[in-house]
Amino acid sequence: MKKIFILLLVSCLGLGFQASAKGYKITVKLVGSADTSLLLAHYYANKQYIDDTAFRNKKGLYVFEGDEKLKDGMYLIAGDKKSKYFDFFLTETQQIEFTCNPTDVMNTMKVKGSEDNLAFYSYIKYLGGKQAEIEPLNKWLKANTKPNDSTALIKAKIEIIDKEVKAHIKNFYSSNQGFLSANMVKASNDPEYLSYITDADGKVDSTKIYTSYKAHYFDNFTFSDPRLIYTPVFAQKMDFYFDKLVVPVVDSLEVDIDRVMAMASVNKEMETYLAWFLSLKYETSQIMGHDALFVYIVRKYLETGKVGWQYIEVKDNILKRVNTIEPLLLGKPAPNLILLDTNNVAHSLVATKAKYTLVFFWESTCGHCQQEMPKVLKFYEEFHSKYGFEIFGVSTDTNLVKWKAFIHKNNMSWLNVNGHLSLSGNYHTLYDIRSTPIMYLLDEDKKILTKFLMIEEIGNVISKREEALEKNKKEKTP
Repeated sequence: MKKIFILLLVSCLGLGFQASAKGYKITVKLVGSADTSLLLAHYYANKQYIDDTAFRNKKGLYVFEGDEKLKDGMYLIAGDKKSKYFDFFLTETQQIEFTCNPTDVMNTMKVKGSEDNLAFYSYIKYLGGKQAEIEPLNKWLKANTKPNDSTALIKAKIEIIDKEVKAHIKNFYSSNQGFLSANMVKASNDPEYLSYITDADGKVDSTKIYTSYKAHYFDNFTFSDPRLIYTPVFAQKMDFYFDKLVVPVVDSLEVDIDRVMAMASVNKEMETYLAWFLSLKYETSQIMGHDALFVYIVRKYLETGKVGWQYIEVKDNILKRVNTIEPLLLGKPAPNLILLDTNNVAHSLVATKAKYTLVFFWESTCGHCQQEMPKVLKFYEEFHSKYGFEIFGVSTDTNLVKWKAFIHKNNMSWLNVNGHLSLSGNYHTLYDIRSTPIMYLLDEDKKILTKFLMIEEIGNVISKREEALEKNKKEKTP
């Protein structure tokens, strides 16, 4: 009976150990640290999120522990004041010990239980050493700008170190395949594209640099490894490509969105997250017209089911947002408004005769509207006759007395109507009005030229368009 009890006890202890091994246990020892607690956080594209807090125990250790494994990715340890001490990787092994001096992490870090992190910290220690070698050489060159034998020698030393570092980096990710640290380092480094722009005689064709670099930009990015989503390199890589390497017009961006989405299709998690990342990027873009890319991604990839939803609970809200934005994209016919003026006479926006029509949403008690109004008055005086410019001023006031008094006081001679006196539906929904002032500039066909710009920027748009129209007219004249 006693023997059976002991066997059961051993079995239970074994099961307990296995359950613990399935979770995470991260032990941190910071030499000389006064922190009473540490934070554990993970990277998620361009953001960080806190996962756990550990308090210093009697042995001076901080232990983060949980029954469930954490998501594979890059993590950070931060102190009491949320200042980051060091980064590390969590993958299959999540029973890890770190010991370091927080004032010199690179040279003092010791790791137990993770080959990935051992390799990574060996790598960054090497880079730190090479940086220490090259800094005084660069400093010397900066102080001695006159060419001579010494400067040539220093430059040669720098070139040798540079070649050594590049070779070491390449060796790091080629000899540590499968490690998240290796895939992240590889993704962080530019691809080898020189062979594509070098002629047979060894000369570099500078005209091919941009196209070749862009074409091979993702050669070092492992789309089949979704763990990269949980590192800073993902957002850095995507933002640089779409912000710096693609012509910032909608048609070009659509082509490149399709290109990168096709690359990501090798892994469902990567593909799903990329669609979410890009849709959010362009929904919140400050560049006028880029909301069309948000609509494009949702319509082509998400609504059709070609790519799954990252967060299914927001599906209805996103589709509702797309339905609101789509009729207001640049180049689309402006939704008609039929509103009443101060004398209760109905006016149609579409029927307003003008080469340029500014649909101006404002409110008499709005501070920003009051600041902008003198500029609008001056602008109207200058552009009204010169360019056939008209304003369809839509007040969002609910107090009609204040609305009329403000018009009279400021001598607003353009067409003034009230959004609440409507024969054409809710202006909030039709024009996505959530604040004031808001301005939409329409062309002679009542198609949207600009939106959400202020009056000074609108003046530049009209002037440049007039110059282009005049130039085109002269080119067509025999």
